[in-house]
Amino acid sequence: MTGDEGAVAIAEIVKRSPLLEDFRCSSTRVGSEGGSVLCEALGMCSHLKKLDLRDNMFGPEVGLVLCKALSKHENLTEIYLSYLNLEDEGAIAIANTLKDSAPSLAVLEMAGNDITAEAASAIASCIAAKQLLAKLSLGENELKDEGAIQIAKALEGHSHLIEVDLSSNALRRAGARVLAQTVLHKDEFKLLNVNGNFISEEGVDELKEIFKKSPEVLASLEDNDPEGEDEDDEDDEEKESGDEGKDVEDELESKLKNLDVKQEASLDTPDSN
Repeated sequence: MTGDEGAVAIAEIVKRSPLLEDFRCSSTRVGSEGGSVLCEALGMCSHLKKLDLRDNMFGPEVGLVLCKALSKHENLTEIYLSYLNLEDEGAIAIANTLKDSAPSLAVLEMAGNDITAEAASAIASCIAAKQLLAKLSLGENELKDEGAIQIAKALEGHSHLIEVDLSSNALRRAGARVLAQTVLHKDEFKLLNVNGNFISEEGVDELKEIFKKSPEVLASLEDNDPEGEDEDDEDDEEKESGDEGKDVEDELESKLKNLDVKQEASLDTPDSN
């Protein structure tokens, strides 16, 4: 129950801890006022390796303040920013900052932040630059197929990838399939979570077929809703059955064909697809 007042007090300690490597202040009811002060103080900790600020009431404005601190965290390997109400504005700003810092980032969590496909390009560019990324959690957002396909493309060359979570993102057959195909042949990969989406029954069967040699890699789909629909996607409902599911993907791929996911290292796509 730290709250804003407690966060301001903790910030004073953080300012005096320049050698801090691991900081967690999660589920403490910190709002935008305390979050801004705390994130500003974290800018003093250039040796930080692990940062966990999950489940607070920051809002996008705190995300902008956090960006300034993250630009100084070259040693960061794990960052947990789920359930902070970052929205697209905060998520884009953070992704743009992380793209040019934290080269050894292995864990990136930004679940439950009301992130839409509008932020997917920035997040994808960030991910593409993190070749040591092992775990990516973007569950409980609104990325939909368009965002999921951009994320999947950014992950193509990641040989260290172990886990990807895009559960509850209003994904349909097309987005889920592209994600599955992207991670299928990665040697170290252990878990793909696309539960809680709107994948058709045919799409579920297709996912199971893709992972038939390693079914444990596909997380449970018990909360998937094949009849579910987002109000913006009602016109696509009929396209989500039979072979027409591929038409959806082709259409999305066509829209994204000019997408330029920039990254420092070249992607080794032949072996990863």
